[in-house]
Amino acid sequence: MRVISSSDKETRDFGAKLGKKLGNGLICLYGDLGAGKTTFVQGLAKGLGIKSKVASPTFTYQRIHKGRVKLYHFDCYRLEKPDTLILEEISEAIKRNDGIVAVEWAEKIADFLPAKRMEISLEYKNEKTRRIITKNYDRR
Repeated sequence: MRVISSSDKETRDFGAKLGKKLGNGLICLYGDLGAGKTTFVQGLAKGLGIKSKVASPTFTYQRIHKGRVKLYHFDCYRLEKPDTLILEEISEAIKRNDGIVAVEWAEKIADFLPAKRMEISLEYKNEKTRRIITKNYDRR
């Protein structure tokens, strides 16, 4: 699916719409710095019924939010190479199967992620416009 977003609000609204439909699973987020990955996750959280503030876990690597289902929000931006501790945390969150595991900058750990996942790419077009591409993926 391809969507054009003309504002942060539209990106959040798209995330919220998707969040209302989702149960458990892995979402890998791709896009350049400023493309809207965290903005999308904020909307996703709203759709999952999460009331707490959702901010990028760039310096903490992980934040967990509780709603209709849990949201495990990871950010791998600062990783220069895959980190064993972060990989174990992501793996454990996926195994718990009690929420959504959203991984920003997933390309940095792509070789370690399960084959079954949703991939969302956010492409920066200009100051306000983003193209959002979603696809379910299964390399099995």
